[in-house]
Amino acid sequence: MINYIKELFKRKELIKYLVIFDISEEHRGKIFGFAWSLLDPLIMMFVYILFVGVIFKRGTPKYPILLLSALLSWQWITNSLSTAVTSVTANAKLIQTFKFPIAVFPFTRAISGFIDYIFGLVILIPLLIAYEANLNLNILWFPFLILIQLTLTVGLCFLVAYLGVYFRDIRNILQYLLRICFFLSPVLYAINDRIPVCYQPLYMLNPFAALFESYKNILVRGKFPSGYLAYTLLFSISIFIIGLYIFVKHEEKFAKDI
Repeated sequence: MINYIKELFKRKELIKYLVIFDISEEHRGKIFGFAWSLLDPLIMMFVYILFVGVIFKRGTPKYPILLLSALLSWQWITNSLSTAVTSVTANAKLIQTFKFPIAVFPFTRAISGFIDYIFGLVILIPLLIAYEANLNLNILWFPFLILIQLTLTVGLCFLVAYLGVYFRDIRNILQYLLRICFFLSPVLYAINDRIPVCYQPLYMLNPFAALFESYKNILVRGKFPSGYLAYTLLFSISIFIIGLYIFVKHEEKFAKDI
């Protein structure tokens, strides 16, 4: 697998082209174009603030930035997986014509999701300042969190791309699984406010839980990342290795099976 990863990164120009193509294709024909990368998380934030903060009268004064700091991360994951699941089957003719590492397709979906995440930071950073987030040296954990999420997202993209070849229903199933994970993750709420202490260790088996809480901690609360982040790190590395192994093992059969 090490040699495969090296071969994958030798295709830097192909990866760059596919990322640019994915992003431009996503926004083609839209009136606001690339502005949707900024508008989408902002609109979602206002919708949840309306329901949680206004209608249900819940949330703290810093709730908007706590929400957005986790929501951006979640959208990176969902956008990447939603497109990665068909990334192999959608490029069947290209795969059957040329020989190259097919993993570039799910990999570039994760990178495209990351680019959208960067656009979202253009909104988040001014809001952190406006809402007087407690920014301190803990912000230095941010690149580490990004690396963990990238590892996890790429691994999951490999898995769903493989499943998308042999189980076409996975695209529909994935939508419901992501919705369940969303409500089981601390995006709309804080763990300590909603999850009883006795159930928190079980709740943190969800790898997204520690990741989202860590983003909130370092970006808004000025605290260390979640103590369960080590588990998320190990889980992310495991998913990456498993996802890449399964994908590489079946790659030679993709051209015939799609």
